[in-house]
Amino acid sequence: MTLIAITCGIYASPYRFLDALSALYQCTVYEDPVLVKQTGQAHDLKTDLIFRSIQCRHIPFDNFTHDRKKCLAALKVQISQNILSGPCLFSGVLSHLIPASVSGIYRIVSATPMQVRRQRAMALDKLSSQAATNAIARSDHREKRFAAQLNLDSLWDPARHDMVLEWKKIDATAHDMTKEEVNQALEKIQSDIPGPTGNADKNMHAVDFNISSRVDAALAGLGHHMIIESDSGHVLVTLDRKVMNLARAQKEIMDLARAVPGVKSVKTKIGPNFYKGGIVRNLNLTAPFKRKT
Repeated sequence: MTLIAITCGIYASPYRFLDALSALYQCTVYEDPVLVKQTGQAHDLKTDLIFRSIQCRHIPFDNFTHDRKKCLAALKVQISQNILSGPCLFSGVLSHLIPASVSGIYRIVSATPMQVRRQRAMALDKLSSQAATNAIARSDHREKRFAAQLNLDSLWDPARHDMVLEWKKIDATAHDMTKEEVNQALEKIQSDIPGPTGNADKNMHAVDFNISSRVDAALAGLGHHMIIESDSGHVLVTLDRKVMNLARAQKEIMDLARAVPGVKSVKTKIGPNFYKGGIVRNLNLTAPFKRKT
């Protein structure tokens, strides 16, 4: 099963390359807006709320509703279901929600030139040059916050990708890569992506991602900071921040996770950040004690 993920920002998608890559590997293309729409329909969530969750924008009463956790968990479920349905080509930033345990994903980062992004914004959304620049800057800043939410230094780190799409040659009329450069990139990818070996292992990793995502969605309403892993259906939930009542929290987690289809067993443990206090006390012990008279 072929899995390819292209990291690119707003107005930065390499459309000509996407089309050629999709045709070559018979992949279904899932751009971020498509994933958001699918997730909203499947989980009865508003698309604006999902975008707010991705972009780390303010969500009213989120400390009580835990809507951000619910939206991100729902996105993971949708991505995992798409992976299980067949060869996938993801384009945008949401593929970074796929954990490293899902092996066999060929990751590409697109170094789309700013002038191409600006020209597309002006052509597609009728923006002025300055308005296009500002819109791109705002979007890029939100993507940095999304990376921080995933505990990543950057979504664009070449070390996290198998290939950098350079855009050395640009078709000024189409605001896209030239066909020649697309063909050169395809030749490199074909030499990099191995043949259809180890598909059983890849499928098992995808199934475990789907199970852990559905467990995450089932537990999101609790609001706890958790790391959820699945190994052949055996689920481990790590509580990584202190809770008021540990025994009660563990029971709630066990009860909800066991009810998720595909889960064979559930264990909980305490993470390294569980006992780190959230309150910093600065006590001045050198000041003399004065009795009130």
